[in-house]
Amino acid sequence: MNMIKVIFYNILSFNIFICFLLTSCNGISNDVVVYDYHLHWEVESNFIDQNRFRSQLKLVNESRTVLEDDWTLYFNFMRLIDTESVSSQVRLTHINGDFYKLNPTREFESLQPGEGLEFSFEASGSVITEFEAPAGAYFEFSGEDIVPVNVVVKPFVRDEQLNRHPDDAVPVSSPDIVYKRNSQLYKLEPEKIVNIVPTPVKIENGEGSLTITGETLIYYQEGLECEARFLSDSFAQYLDAQPQIIKRDGSIEDTGIQLKIGDIEIDGAIKQYGEEAYTLKITGEGIEIKGSDAAGVFYGIQSLRLLFPLDVWQSTGSIITVGAVTITDVPGLTYRGLHLDVSRNFQSVETVKRLLDVMSLYKLNKFHFHLTDDEGWRLEINAFPELTEVGGRRGHTHDESDNLMPSLGSGPYPDASMGSGWYTQEEFKEILRYANERHIEVIPEIDVPGHARAALVSMNARYKRLLDENEIEEANRYRIHDPNDESKYMSVQRWNDNVINVCQESTYRFLDVIFDELIDMYREAGAPLTTIHVGGDEVPFGAWRDSPVCKQFITESDEVNSANDLMNYFFTRMENSLSKRGLVMSAWGEFLLVRDPETGRRKANPIFAGRSIPYVWWNIWGGGTEGFSYKFANAGYEIVMSHASNFYFDLVYNKHPEEIGLYWAGFGDTRDPFAFIPFDLYKSGMKDRMGRVIPEDAYDDFEKLTDKGRKNILGLQGQLWSETFRSPERVEYMALPRIIPLAERAWVPHRDWMEIVSRSERLEAFESAWNEFANRLGQRELRRLDSINGGYEYRIPPPGAIIENNKLKANVAYPGLEIRYTTNGGEPTVDSSLYVEPVILNGNKVIKLRTFDTRGRGSRVVTLGTDKIF
Repeated sequence: MNMIKVIFYNILSFNIFICFLLTSCNGISNDVVVYDYHLHWEVESNFIDQNRFRSQLKLVNESRTVLEDDWTLYFNFMRLIDTESVSSQVRLTHINGDFYKLNPTREFESLQPGEGLEFSFEASGSVITEFEAPAGAYFEFSGEDIVPVNVVVKPFVRDEQLNRHPDDAVPVSSPDIVYKRNSQLYKLEPEKIVNIVPTPVKIENGEGSLTITGETLIYYQEGLECEARFLSDSFAQYLDAQPQIIKRDGSIEDTGIQLKIGDIEIDGAIKQYGEEAYTLKITGEGIEIKGSDAAGVFYGIQSLRLLFPLDVWQSTGSIITVGAVTITDVPGLTYRGLHLDVSRNFQSVETVKRLLDVMSLYKLNKFHFHLTDDEGWRLEINAFPELTEVGGRRGHTHDESDNLMPSLGSGPYPDASMGSGWYTQEEFKEILRYANERHIEVIPEIDVPGHARAALVSMNARYKRLLDENEIEEANRYRIHDPNDESKYMSVQRWNDNVINVCQESTYRFLDVIFDELIDMYREAGAPLTTIHVGGDEVPFGAWRDSPVCKQFITESDEVNSANDLMNYFFTRMENSLSKRGLVMSAWGEFLLVRDPETGRRKANPIFAGRSIPYVWWNIWGGGTEGFSYKFANAGYEIVMSHASNFYFDLVYNKHPEEIGLYWAGFGDTRDPFAFIPFDLYKSGMKDRMGRVIPEDAYDDFEKLTDKGRKNILGLQGQLWSETFRSPERVEYMALPRIIPLAERAWVPHRDWMEIVSRSERLEAFESAWNEFANRLGQRELRRLDSINGGYEYRIPPPGAIIENNKLKANVAYPGLEIRYTTNGGEPTVDSSLYVEPVILNGNKVIKLRTFDTRGRGSRVVTLGTDKIF
C-alpha cells in the first residue's frame, strides 16, 4: 500500500509544544520555537509474505505554522525497513544501525495546520509491542533548528497485530490465559516455605531463638574484617545502635557472633579454601559463621540476613530475633553471574550498585560488565579521551565528529539522553571496590572485533584530528580502521561499519593500551582481575574482504590464507596478549566455531581449549543450536551457560502489547531460569520460540554431556542487554525477580525432579517445586525487595482472572501478593476491594483487577467483561 493521502484533522484545540533548545547541541539555536508535530504509528499487519510486516505512519501538523518542504525527519526503528516500499511524496533513507531519515520529495505538498500526511512502509520480521514504535523522532529544518516530534502509538487489537505470524502458537497474555497458567499455584503455609534463597544444602532447625541488639558483639578472625564490618553495617540498618566488631587472634568467644575460617564437612567431603562453603549455627547463646574462605563467611552472613523476620527489613527497632538453626551449604557451580550492558543505554554508578546489592544477597559472584559496543563506549581511557568524549555521547550530528548518531530512541540532545554517559576511572574503581566487598568479581568486556562502532568512530575522530595537526605518525600508531576499506557488510543490528581491522599492528597496540589501563584500574582498586571478555560475537560476513590492508596482509602472511582465517588469527593474538598479562581470554561462543570439512557442520575449534572461556548464548529452543554448550564442554572448554531462551532477561516476560522487551528468542518468564537443567539440558526444551511443542525425541541425536564435559561447566549467567532500558527503573523491572531463580539454579544446579525420565511426570514434579519457589517470591523475597535500598522496581505480574458461573475468580503468579479489583469500571487502587475468594457478580459490566506490592505499586490493569479482554 504505497498510498499517500493528505488528511485534514479537526483539531479541537492546539497542543502547543514549547521546545527550549539546548545550547550544548550542535546546530541548535537558543531561540524558543513553538511547534507541535505528531507521528502516529500503527502496525497494519504482521502477516505479510516473506517474513515482513507493514506499518502505517501519519505525520500530523498541529502547530500554528505551515510545514513546508525544508525538513528532515529523523527517527530510530528496530527493524530493517524496505526503503523502496514508501511512496513518492517522501523519501526514506536508512542511515546506519536503527537510524533513519525521512525527506519530502518534489511531489510533497505543504501541510497546513491541522493537516496530516499518511503513508505506509514494510520491514523485515514482525512487531507486536507498543515499545517497538519509531522512537526519538525529531525534525531538522533548513535553519538547523531541531524540534522533537511526539510519537503516538495506536492500540494493538487485531490478530495480525498481536501475533508474529499466522502460525504463532504463543497466546496473547489475556486474564483467562494467565489464570490457566497460574492454576497449579496455591498459597502455602509459611512453615512449608524455605526461608533462604538459594536453597542451602542442609537446614536443621533447633529449639529456641536468639535476640540480637546493638550491644551484641561481633568477633572475627584475621582476614575477615571486611565481612565483620559488612555484618555490623547490615545490623545498623535495622537496629537503633550499631554492633561493635572485635578482632580475635586466638580463641573465639562463646557468645555474640563469631566469624571464622576453617574446613567445612558436607556429606562426608571436606570443603576447603576457595570452595565458598559455610556453616551457620544459631543457638540461644550466640551465632557462629564458619567459612572455608572469606567468601563462605560472607554467604553465611547473607543467609543470616535472610533469616531476619520480614518486619525487621521494613523498620528500625531495638532487637532482631532469629530462630535456632544449623545450616551447612556450598554452591553447586563456581560461576554464578549476571551481565549488564551499559553501552546501548548508559546506567549510573548508583544503578549498578543497586544491582550488585541484589546479586550479593542471593550469592551471585560474577558481574559481567559490558562496557563497549556499537552504540557507546562507557569507560574513560586516559590515552584516548575521544573514546568517551565522542563514543560516550549520542545526539544529532551530520559527521559524528563530536558524538555518535542517535540510537534506540536516544533523541537529538547529547547531554539529555540515556544514550550518553560514561564512567570516569575513579567511578569505575568505586564500582570495583563495592563489588569486591561483596565477593563479586567484575569481568570487563571490551567487545571486538565486531560490535566496535563506538570505538571506530571515536578513534577515527582522533585520527582526523592528528592528521589536521600534521601528527601523521601518531595518527597511524593506534589506528583501528583501514581508511581505504570498501568491504560491504551489515551486522545483525544493521550497522555497516562496526568491525575493527584485524590485519594491522596498530589495532593490537590500541587493544594493549586498553588492557593495560584496565589492569591498572583493578590494581588501584584492590580488586581481582582474572579474565577480560573480548566479545567476538556477530561479526558480519563480508568484513575485511575488500580492505587493502587485509589483502596485503593475507598475501604476505604465513599464518593466514584467506579472510576466512582472520577470526582465528585475531583471537590467537588476543589470547597471547592476555596470557602474557596473566589473564584468561573470555568471549562469546562464536569465536570457537569452525566447519567440519567432512560433514560441513559447525564444531568446536580445538586450538583454544584450556586457554579460553566461551560464554554460550545462542541456544534457542527448536533452533538447532541447543547442543553447543555440550559440544564445547566435551571438547575441553570450561564454559559459562548464558543461554538466550532461559537467561536473556531483556526478553519480554510474556506476549502482550504493553510489555517491554525483545522476543527474538521467545518470551522469558520468571520460571524459565528455575526450569533450566544444566546437566541434562535437552529436558529443558518444552516449546520452541513460536510456542510449538518440541517432541520428546527431538534431541535424541544431539551430543550428550560426558562426565569430563560436566566438570567443564563453570556455571550460569543471566544477561541484561539494554536496548530497551531507557530508565533505571526499567533495568530493575527486567532484572527482577528473574535474578532470584537464576541464583537458585546456579547455586543448586541439580534437583531430584530433573532425573525423572517421563516428561509428564517430570513436569508434575517441577510444578510442585515451582509452586514452593513462587511462594518464596510472593510471601518473602518480593516483600524484602520492597524494603531494601528504598525499594526495587521489580515487575509485578498482572493477575489471572475468569468469570465462571457468574463468579469472579482470580489468581497470581507469586502467591502472597495482593489482588484488588473494581466492579464499576474504575481503575483498581490500594484502597479497592481485596480479592480473597471467588466473588459473586451482580450484573456488573466491567471488572478490572490489579496486583499490588507492599508499597502500593500496581501491576498492569487487566479487564474482563468487554469484547477484548486484556
